[in-house]
Amino acid sequence: MMLALTALAHDRSLPQSVVLSAIQFALEHSYKKDANGQDVRVDLNPDTGDTVVRTIKTVVDEVEDSDLEISLSQAQDHYPDITVGEEVTTGYIEPDPGRITAQTSRQLLLQKLREAERQLVADEYSDRIGEVMAGTVQRIEGRDVIVSLGRGEAVMPLQEQVSAEKYRVGQQLKFIISKLDQERRGPEVIVSRSNIDLLRGLFEIEVPEISTGVIEIKNIVREAGSRSKIAVDSNQEGIDAVGACVGLRGLRIQNVVNELLGEKIDVIEWSEDPVEFIIKSLSPSDVEAVKLSAADKSAQVVVPENQLSLAIGKDGQNVRLAAKLCGWKVDIQSDSSTKEVNEDAASTELSKNGIDINTEEILKVAGISKVNQIKEMLDKDLLEISGMTEKRLQEVRSQIPGVSGTKIESIDENEKAKVEELAEKIVSENEVFSQEDIVEIVESSNSINDVEKPEVEEKEKMDEVKEDDIWNIDSIVKKKNKKTKKGVIRFAEDIEDLKS
Repeated sequence: MMLALTALAHDRSLPQSVVLSAIQFALEHSYKKDANGQDVRVDLNPDTGDTVVRTIKTVVDEVEDSDLEISLSQAQDHYPDITVGEEVTTGYIEPDPGRITAQTSRQLLLQKLREAERQLVADEYSDRIGEVMAGTVQRIEGRDVIVSLGRGEAVMPLQEQVSAEKYRVGQQLKFIISKLDQERRGPEVIVSRSNIDLLRGLFEIEVPEISTGVIEIKNIVREAGSRSKIAVDSNQEGIDAVGACVGLRGLRIQNVVNELLGEKIDVIEWSEDPVEFIIKSLSPSDVEAVKLSAADKSAQVVVPENQLSLAIGKDGQNVRLAAKLCGWKVDIQSDSSTKEVNEDAASTELSKNGIDINTEEILKVAGISKVNQIKEMLDKDLLEISGMTEKRLQEVRSQIPGVSGTKIESIDENEKAKVEELAEKIVSENEVFSQEDIVEIVESSNSINDVEKPEVEEKEKMDEVKEDDIWNIDSIVKKKNKKTKKGVIRFAEDIEDLKS
């Protein structure tokens, strides 16, 4: 008996005490039928295999079910110290099970052992939720896929599977431990192949910069089995976030694609400027113009006529994923409507002062529609406006003089008097220049130019915004590289180009 118990415990990777309890449970439920429904208790000697089956009744004041209960007075005839609520032995059953009893015991034993195994696995993996693990498809039960994790089994229900994937017994894949399910057939470890966190975990494994915090994953959107978009940003100067995720000759991203059985992955450089972010998210399509409406957080995007289908994607997939990634409602239009967009953008006070339509919309949501309102505000107050970036603030400074009171238009009367006094002194000592000549020289000197120079430089920096107040993609990316758009999307299908 002990040898059989030890072997069974070893095969199931369970403690001997757990196996012994399961055997007693199965026998008790099987012998219950022989006792006419009475509760029974089985005492099993693991060394000899001897079995004692006793009928049990509960002591009560008033008996309602004579098969299960016994009165206090009757129980005290045999057990003087017995009290209400305790159990007493009322008889013995000869352990001579028939074929049906044996089959029932076997089924109950197997069921109890499976429950014990699931509980053991649940206890082991309870603190590993969200972790990516390698597993092997063990078997398929109905719609569920049973996965071996090495020390136990996990379940991948239909809703956690990828519809495009076909699973077969013996297949080795990577899964993410999603949760512990207590509502199915006892405690079960639930794993997933469709969860977004699986993609996140695979990138953390393949890209050390992500796991160390140098590169941050800002957002992930995924249509499992088809296409995903991931936005990344670098927390360290000089680190190319997109390039690090793609890897040398596309090796890193290719490993992730292989783990997901060919799912397309787009890696995008995150930007705090919603216009830039939308443009990058819609790649590989070219974008001519973007008009934001901060009120309902929507974006009207203009693309060339021949790029319209590429921007939308198959069944609207590209624009749908881009909208989820950016958090903006995206409306794609062809360039045939560009003229109308430009005409609509040119009639307000802000637009007439050179503010582009997107910045204007952001200001209007904050209740700012006049130039004087902007002049009265400080930089820190403008930056608190939702959607206002430092880059947009620089644009405002360059287009509207006097913002934050920083621009000096000319020398005031006091300064002019000082200059004239200095000029008079110079003339008295040197007759080469007249007083009027000196005043003119000083007024046009570098001291004045130096004051205004930051304004000029800021103006030059904003050559990315055209005079028609519409964001133009050409000035952002095409000037940097004629072939490759820096920080723009990288595609899994372009890896072959990287290798060549």
